Amino acid sequence: MRYRLSETAITFLNLNASTFERYQRFRGINTNRIAGPLKGRFYLATGRHTGCDREPFQIIGLYMAGTDHKALRDNVRNLIEEKAYPNLERLIGELHEADLADLLEHLEEDERLTVFRILTPERAGEVLIELSPPIQESLTNELDDQALSQILNELDSDDATDIFSHLSPERAENIIGLVQPAVAEELQKLVGYETDTAGGIMALEFVSVSANSTIREAIENIRKKREEVENLYYVWAVDDSGKLAGVVSIKDLVLEPRDRKIRDIMNPDVISVDVNTDQEEVARIVKQYDLTHIPVVNGQHKLTGRITHDDIIDVIEEEANEDISLMGGVIDQEIAEESAFKISRARLPWLLLGLFGGLLSALVIKNFQGSIEKMLALSFFIPVIMAMGGNTGTQAATVVIRGLATGDISIVRTGKRLLTELRVALINGILCGILLGCVVAFWLSDPHLGIGVGVSLITVILFSGSFGAFVPFVLKKLDIDPALAAGPFITTSNDILGLLIYLSIITQFLMAA
Repeated sequence: MRYRLSETAITFLNLNASTFERYQRFRGINTNRIAGPLKGRFYLATGRHTGCDREPFQIIGLYMAGTDHKALRDNVRNLIEEKAYPNLERLIGELHEADLADLLEHLEEDERLTVFRILTPERAGEVLIELSPPIQESLTNELDDQALSQILNELDSDDATDIFSHLSPERAENIIGLVQPAVAEELQKLVGYETDTAGGIMALEFVSVSANSTIREAIENIRKKREEVENLYYVWAVDDSGKLAGVVSIKDLVLEPRDRKIRDIMNPDVISVDVNTDQEEVARIVKQYDLTHIPVVNGQHKLTGRITHDDIIDVIEEEANEDISLMGGVIDQEIAEESAFKISRARLPWLLLGLFGGLLSALVIKNFQGSIEKMLALSFFIPVIMAMGGNTGTQAATVVIRGLATGDISIVRTGKRLLTELRVALINGILCGILLGCVVAFWLSDPHLGIGVGVSLITVILFSGSFGAFVPFVLKKLDIDPALAAGPFITTSNDILGLLIYLSIITQFLMAA
């Protein structure tokens, strides 16, 4: 009997070509009308009978890299619409947590919640930590306290704290009473640290052994914690008071005789960070020393937690996003944010600063109205001067900000860097000034004004380059994020001062003519 296709793919499992070919014997299944074959991978659908005496036949497809993600989203939406939840569960069952998180971010809010509620608490937690903050917050707000507490029970302490710290005080208190006692203790401990510090991003799951213990005892300790600690590469040694004393690699634990003492094989020169160290500094240390994990100690140098490489990657991404956003005049806006009011609130402050700066620029032009009226053509070059000054300042600021963030530029070498930027601005200013001066002299048939405009541009570029490089150092010294110096701040400042420089010099040239 023939089967007709629904437009719903039901699940994805590993199928080889020969297995797929065996499905071809079922007449009436038109696989070409679905998405596959796609790059050697098949995207198939549910086969339904039309009044035959056989049970409906389900065709199982394969989801791998290269699959049509739009088709996947369409399949999920169709299953939700048909309320085919068992098939939906099979469909998403083979997706990697990161892929499932990506899928959820491209669904509507009600569809997202339907898919998420199908997941087990363990898998829901793994997916939840992969989501962008706005989507993560939206989902946690929709979940009841019991469901959320079950998810937090399954997460590592640092991931659970990230979610818990964004809850309202009333709900956080309810959750503390529902999670397991050990989890509640971890949450209350970690939530006390600032979110952007080593303590705020560390995990409490780690393996430590006494420096006086044997390798055999250390291995037994690792076995006891094998379910608790993932990605174990190093074991930290502590003294009798719990202070960090050294580090031992898993390789040494395997190769050395079992009766040797940990203190005899450990490396005492272990790199660690304090719980209050800024996360950006932690990332810089991990990068500098090529670490996969770094221990966190308290004020008494007692081992408190560990930070893993995946957390460092998140920090680097977070800091880079923050710097880029600030440089563009966008404060605290997440890319996935869907609320127009929140987005507006993030962008409006810098727009208002730009508006205020524009009014100051207009005031400068008004004060030089007489000079502009004498030679109207001079106003043609105001946009050129403003643009060149803004671009020069932004270039210099971007390089310095990025260098300060990565550690490639040190605050103690401010003078050398400023001198370098001054030389660069002088070279670029002279070249651009000569070029613009020649254009003006030819255009207006007045070499005298051409020289005036050229000198103005050289001066503006020289000032803008120096100013753009200098301000980030000042903000860094004041413990203010240097990214605030870029974007609208640099551009607006250079517009005002660039106009003042240009019109002042041109006025002097007109008076001398």
